[in-house]
Amino acid sequence: MSDVLATIKADHDNVKSLFGKYKAATGTEKVTLAKTLIAEIKAHSAAEDASIYSDYSKFGLNAASNKQEHAEINKMVADAAAASSNEAVVTKAVTTFITHSDEEESQQWPAIKAKLSASESSSLAAQFVNAKKSSA
Repeated sequence: MSDVLATIKADHDNVKSLFGKYKAATGTEKVTLAKTLIAEIKAHSAAEDASIYSDYSKFGLNAASNKQEHAEINKMVADAAAASSNEAVVTKAVTTFITHSDEEESQQWPAIKAKLSASESSSLAAQFVNAKKSSA
């Protein structure tokens, strides 16, 4: 059985890892990594919106602020996609995403873990993975 939070955490960690590579890269490799980061963040946000955020009220949480942050991140990502060679624009989008993901993990996940059954977690993990595939 999959764990939705572990699945999402792996995705967060992947973005952080790619960002580390991006910061060290130069030239065409940097632009390629920027495009990969942009695609990963867009797919991740869409997958969270389609999976775990739809159940947030069940955990005593409100997904409205998360969805608002995703909208802001997606706007930054769109700006970054239009300027994938502009390091400042890409960095702003990615660091905002990382701050958002760290807040999810530290501030929201304890409430989710307390109320999420293993079968619900597995079902949400599948929804997340499928939504991410379809948005990629």
